[in-house]
Amino acid sequence: MDKQESGFKIISVLVLIAFFAAALLAYVNKITREPIARNMKEETRHAVRIVLKSLGNLKYPDDPLAKNLSSFQAKYFPARDSTGNVIGYAVIVKAPNGFSGDFEMMIGIDSTGKVLDTYVLNHKETPGLGDAMLKEDFRRQFRGRSLNDTKWAVKKDGGDIDALTAATITSRAFTSGVQRALMVFQALKEEKVK
Repeated sequence: MDKQESGFKIISVLVLIAFFAAALLAYVNKITREPIARNMKEETRHAVRIVLKSLGNLKYPDDPLAKNLSSFQAKYFPARDSTGNVIGYAVIVKAPNGFSGDFEMMIGIDSTGKVLDTYVLNHKETPGLGDAMLKEDFRRQFRGRSLNDTKWAVKKDGGDIDALTAATITSRAFTSGVQRALMVFQALKEEKVK
């Protein structure tokens, strides 16, 4: 067998392996796409119940609505009481520039513009450091705050928010995410006034 024929066989085998690997990946993607989407939707519904829990039994749409602001895009669920009045929002935003990139979070906001609660939908922050943003002690400091009564920065940067130990970058991103959600609330409120 000469070198040219041997090289052709090797290339043929590699092409076949690549073809079957691609076909297998496409098949796995096809069968997992729907369950993953269903799980993500359920996780979002769970987050809505968490961040709006203090408002009681509410009605909200199955899928979020979208709001585009000049510097970012957000999704939100308007929460209605039994008479149909909007009494709060669950706002989904990207928290920018975390230690391991942007992460998605949901913030519950009441009709007066105060933060009810926060929930991180997904993140890649460092276990044991940045993921401490999920803990009650950190999240508690955001409750009851509004856009205008808080300097939205960590104390290290002259703001009102206590940063996580050894996770200042994550704390900055989380703080910015909450501020973004409050900006979405403000924009929604202004639209209703017009």
